[in-house]
Amino acid sequence: MPESIERIAQGILALPAPVLLPDTSSLLNILEAATPEERVSPNIVPAALAFLSRLQKAPPTLHIVLAQVVEEEWLRHHESKRERAVTSIHRADERISSLWSIASIMNSAPAALYIQFSGLQIAQRLHDTAEQIVKRAMVIESNDDFHSKAGMRIYAGKAPAKPGKKVTEANDCLLVEQYLELCRRLRAARFTYPCVFVTSNTHDFGEPKAPRPPLDQEFASAKIDFVYDLAAAGALI
Repeated sequence: MPESIERIAQGILALPAPVLLPDTSSLLNILEAATPEERVSPNIVPAALAFLSRLQKAPPTLHIVLAQVVEEEWLRHHESKRERAVTSIHRADERISSLWSIASIMNSAPAALYIQFSGLQIAQRLHDTAEQIVKRAMVIESNDDFHSKAGMRIYAGKAPAKPGKKVTEANDCLLVEQYLELCRRLRAARFTYPCVFVTSNTHDFGEPKAPRPPLDQEFASAKIDFVYDLAAAGALI
């Protein structure tokens, strides 16, 4: 359930630990690891499992914070991503079965039977891991102030918005305003643990080593590390 940014900041300061700030795509990447067409690094999977383990500790050794729009987008898209992963794995089984049949006809198939990956429940387990992460995350409640700041960012064409595009980056602008405000509050309270923002959307946010202005200065001021995926985040926290 979404909470006020004040309450979330207080909760983090009461139990200091690194803070992970993912966008929707970085969470959906966990499911997409089973879909080769998505070209997602398999290294995301052990990173996600490690994050979940840290969230389950008492006290947790990691905080994951989501903008409310990230939670809403996850709820809209996670099931279709799971179904796509199931389909992708099923097609892989069909391809392997076809090759196995050819190898058997040519007397070159190994003695051991090949694995049917569909039976391993890979897609469902990836989905369950991502879902547990989302459920254990703290969600920043959207309010009029955040919507106003996001609107001004869009109107000015400031990253992640672009001049002339007034609607498409609305959610990105809203989440960045929430993440920036949270980290500013934490830093003002002398919080020294890493705060890591994760997105593969380099088109709107820029590259991790070169965020689009003014994000470069805003991230630096709030001491936010920007990485491309969860595997890179795991190396920092």
